[in-house]
Amino acid sequence: MKRIVITGMGVVSPLACEKEIFWEKILNGESGVGDLTKLDSSNYKGATRAAEVDLEKDYNNPELLKHFKPYGKAVTYAAAAVDMGLKDAGFGKRFTEKNNYGIILGTTNGNQDIVERIVDKWSLEMEHEDLTTEAAKTLTYFRPIELSASIAKYYNLGGTNMVIPTACAAGNYAIGTAYSMIREGRSSIIIAGGADPFTRSCYTVFYRLGAMSKDNCKPFDQDRNGMVVGEGAAVLVLEELEHALARGAKIYGEIKGYGLACDAYDPTAPEPSGSGATLSMTNALKSSNVDKNSITYVSAHGTGTKANDAHEINAMSNVFGEDIKTMYVNGIKSMLGHCMGAASALEAVTATLSLHYQKVPKNRNTVKIDEAFKTHFLIQPSTEIENKVDHVLSNSFAFGGNICSVIFSKYDSK
Repeated sequence: MKRIVITGMGVVSPLACEKEIFWEKILNGESGVGDLTKLDSSNYKGATRAAEVDLEKDYNNPELLKHFKPYGKAVTYAAAAVDMGLKDAGFGKRFTEKNNYGIILGTTNGNQDIVERIVDKWSLEMEHEDLTTEAAKTLTYFRPIELSASIAKYYNLGGTNMVIPTACAAGNYAIGTAYSMIREGRSSIIIAGGADPFTRSCYTVFYRLGAMSKDNCKPFDQDRNGMVVGEGAAVLVLEELEHALARGAKIYGEIKGYGLACDAYDPTAPEPSGSGATLSMTNALKSSNVDKNSITYVSAHGTGTKANDAHEINAMSNVFGEDIKTMYVNGIKSMLGHCMGAASALEAVTATLSLHYQKVPKNRNTVKIDEAFKTHFLIQPSTEIENKVDHVLSNSFAFGGNICSVIFSKYDSK
């Protein structure tokens, strides 16, 4: 049976755009959440918090940024993450020989910022012949497939290129799909993750839903009052083990399995009992052949909304029973905001680094777990957790009831 390992990572986040700096800030419990600056905050009464990326400041590759700028921010963020991930995996240049290497990216909004750019800059009432060449060309970049296809072309990736639009679970869907394809022998390397930029439409949707916090994201806390919209991108370089060993690659961790499910309940609200999330976690444990008692911690979806956190707690209780009381549950959206299709990809990087460095990040803003929950878990990890991180179960939930759970494990050469 083929084993799939992680040999590289790339990060574009509100905290940092380099994985080691990102990891240091995550461990320190720093926050990338601040005041909204990329939109006119006067349009949003009382809810003007955001987790924004400053790629030009935090990432130094002007050639790449110039090349991808016309494609929009989703593609640019993804391309920057891929650049860093490939270099981290030991690939310093674009591939020149034919290969079956692939790229699979998840997203919520795709290239929606392209549409907003066009609406803001050009009148839709223009006659066709009056449209500038720039406007006409920009329109072609709206296609969601540009997210992976443009990067595949730039790096000469000859295998699968695919975009998975399963909203806020899309990053995990991409990672799970890549894992399956490598396991089946369809490719030896697939870059997988997610990307989403900050857009007016996305921010406005969550504002109108009343789902946004007026201060900070507080996963599972008694006083939680909503999520914070974020942005970013992250990828893992997934590789078949023998291929990685043959080229002497550094191995950060391993993917053991994943599970999919659907609430089949409501376009936006989670099913209260957690049935879909219960099935997803159960499927992940079954496919990975990892005993639930071996899970060191759960990397939670943890949006900080009343309904979503309650739904996730119910699901974890269904899966782990009384053992949840002695488990650690981590929610890094308290530091990153909710980065949409990039969220679970960023959480995948965090889980992998946790396994590699044998440390578990703390929760931020979670002071007292909601008394309404039928059971509680550990707010902070015990000192015994360090150097005993074996398996991490990472959850991601999305609108439409899309759910994906992935199990990341410490690499064992045996």
